[in-house]
Amino acid sequence: MSAKRIPPNRPRSLHKLECMIAACSLAPVALAADNPGAHEHGHARLQMAVEENRIDLMLNSPAYNLAGFEHGARTEAEKDRLADINRWLETTPLVNTAAADCRVTASAVELGGGEENHSGDTHHDHGHDEHDHHEDEHHDEEHHGETTHREYDVSQQLECNHLDADLAFTSALMERFEGMKELTVEWVSPSGQGSARLTPSNRAFTVNN
Repeated sequence: MSAKRIPPNRPRSLHKLECMIAACSLAPVALAADNPGAHEHGHARLQMAVEENRIDLMLNSPAYNLAGFEHGARTEAEKDRLADINRWLETTPLVNTAAADCRVTASAVELGGGEENHSGDTHHDHGHDEHDHHEDEHHDEEHHGETTHREYDVSQQLECNHLDADLAFTSALMERFEGMKELTVEWVSPSGQGSARLTPSNRAFTVNN
């Protein structure tokens, strides 16, 4: 059974997730250092609420991390890539257990910063000359009259089997999207809250449920 789309009026569970994250003030030192309001290529933030066998998730990431660009899709290849990203985000659990027994029951994908969901703005590659490349991209964006700094906001609801205490999770985000170099995960559960910083070489973390 395919996952259903979350309508613009998000379910109360996702609102609850936002409130729980804010109320718990997860990892204040780490979050202050990360400045989650900043648009930083390579970095993304995932919020997670666990209750019984259900998980609510909210992902925020610069579009560059997933698409490799942030300008409005100009070619058929770019349009196809954005459509493929949306399909993956709508149907693939952003976190899963070792047994891969979580499934997406509802999802919503938004790409902000423009009039269409499937668009973005050009940004730099992450190489040794990225500053010069960024300046070139910036001038190109001004020439095209496009806004910069587009971001994905993704909501998912998961149903999982056997969510026991101290359960280990992994995220496939950095395996699927090479532009994502670091993922900050903040979680809350009936037993408490915590956070973890994931990298391509360390994609696992443990939640006390």
